[in-house]
Amino acid sequence: MHNDFIQDLAAILLTGGAFGWMFKKFFKLPLILGYIFGGVLLSLPISYTPYVVSKESANTLAEIGVLLLMFSMGLHFGIRKIQSLGISPVLVGVSQALLMWFIGTNVAHYFNISGFEALFLGAVISTASTAVIVKILEDHQLKSARFAEKLMAVLLIEDSIAIFMIIWLSTSSSGESIQLMEIVPIFICSILLWWLLGTLLLPRIIHSAFKTGKEELLVILSIGLALGLAYLSASWNFSAALGAFIMGSILSDCRELKKIEVVIEPVKNLFTLVFFVSIGFLFSPEIILEKWSLILALVATIIICKIGLNLIFNLCVGQGIKDSIRISGSMGQIGELSFVIAQVGVGLGVIENKTFSAIVATAIITMLMTPFIFKFSIKLAETPESLIPKPIYKFIESYSQAVINFSLENKMAPFYKRFSLFQGIKYLSENTKSRLRKNFMLMTAKNVTSTLDRLAPWDEYLVPVHVGADADITGRNLIDLKLREKFSVNIVAIERNNKTIISPKGTEVVIPGDTLLVYGNEESITKLESFCTKEKPEDENPLTIDQCLLAGINLHETHPFIGKNILELGIRVNYNCIVLAVNRNNQRIKNPVSNFVFHHNDELFIFGTRHSLENIKTLHINA
Repeated sequence: MHNDFIQDLAAILLTGGAFGWMFKKFFKLPLILGYIFGGVLLSLPISYTPYVVSKESANTLAEIGVLLLMFSMGLHFGIRKIQSLGISPVLVGVSQALLMWFIGTNVAHYFNISGFEALFLGAVISTASTAVIVKILEDHQLKSARFAEKLMAVLLIEDSIAIFMIIWLSTSSSGESIQLMEIVPIFICSILLWWLLGTLLLPRIIHSAFKTGKEELLVILSIGLALGLAYLSASWNFSAALGAFIMGSILSDCRELKKIEVVIEPVKNLFTLVFFVSIGFLFSPEIILEKWSLILALVATIIICKIGLNLIFNLCVGQGIKDSIRISGSMGQIGELSFVIAQVGVGLGVIENKTFSAIVATAIITMLMTPFIFKFSIKLAETPESLIPKPIYKFIESYSQAVINFSLENKMAPFYKRFSLFQGIKYLSENTKSRLRKNFMLMTAKNVTSTLDRLAPWDEYLVPVHVGADADITGRNLIDLKLREKFSVNIVAIERNNKTIISPKGTEVVIPGDTLLVYGNEESITKLESFCTKEKPEDENPLTIDQCLLAGINLHETHPFIGKNILELGIRVNYNCIVLAVNRNNQRIKNPVSNFVFHHNDELFIFGTRHSLENIKTLHINA
């Protein structure tokens, strides 16, 4: 038994867990910062730490954490999901990620950081923290807001670009002489092999494991497949992270995707903690004084350039002023994938420890500043017309409308080309038919836009709202909840255990874990989401099974129960007890009905709390 390894793992888990809880509970900060701070504490050679964790153990555990993080990312980045996002988030995500990579690399060159280290540093600041942004949206109850969907789409594309950066940088900087003509055929064959496995074999294996009803099989198979493909990828001179990510993408098309995400979540959380603690473990606080100028430059670059580029690109794709401000105000930080990129660079010997410490310090500073920047952007987005000159404001709004027109024309073009009446007019010249078709499409697009303008005050859309396990909404039907009257929303469907209830009846009861498909405007849905996540008030003296028992109570001649039935007495409501049986003249009557009348000398077998049973026993004394 490797006692040192067990000690290292115990120290990492206990320290990271303790500081993560403290940062979340008392400072309302992301868990990630607590994990990193715990790792920093473990790295300090101070007298009150029992031992110092070895770097070998920290690196080994961190590598597993990286692979599981990449596998989890792959589960969210299926090809179908990326295709469903549309072109706008793709343009924004790709453009700003590549430009930030270019800007970050040049900032590194300014501080005499060259080669692959500069490329890694540029890649580090090109991606934002999904975990931090989700936490901020939850805190402001904006997770179901319309701009949040656009924001998550941009993050999805941005993270995809970062993953390809990891693959290219780790492969290019490995130092092995691999020719392009050698690597491309291997890469294509690998992708084809993985695709065939993913479409023909793996879904059947996963479905078979799921049908057994044993969750541990899903955990073992999912993580085993991820680590196995990571090993094969590394043996073929690719990044191990590529293999883990591709396996996640393959499994993202399985019917059991949600179940896989649920069962691997605890394992992923465990090694995520280990990964971020190891990040802090490799951080040297004294480097802040030595590299303060680089840290300040990186922080300024992230906040100014990242927010500015996101604002410009979102306006360019026609997102509108309000949504563009709110989206860009969320992006001024680096996070989990940045640490993955930096960790890969350290593992390859490309990034120096001093540069790595500067990256960690930059991440901590930007994470701490993000909540304040986001709150300011939300206030700014409420009245953008008061800060922008009217001509510029009108120009931006007109431009957004023009982008919508252009998008509608392109989407309708195949339809009109195939089905329009101009297709059947054979005797007109091609030029005439083209002009007629364009004018007809433009007229229709403008009509659609005018319809959208007419319906703009409604501004309603469909949003899935998740019901928490301890939410106050659970256990009640839709009639009693009166959601339409209270929040001006409609529940059009309920998703429950891989089943969807379309147009649920008013008698349908909401249970924990349900996902409500809600139709309404942004304000109404935000209020409903807050209501659905509101937990039931905790009882100051909660009951436990140990406080309940089954007891026999004899009805003496003065007991007030005699001559009355169960319904009349209201034993369930008034005494919080259940009559399970009655012994009458040595005959046991099981499960007595509600109109059962008690007689003298009946022996009642009642289940309830000790306090309630004592009250029933003493009723004949007080009678």
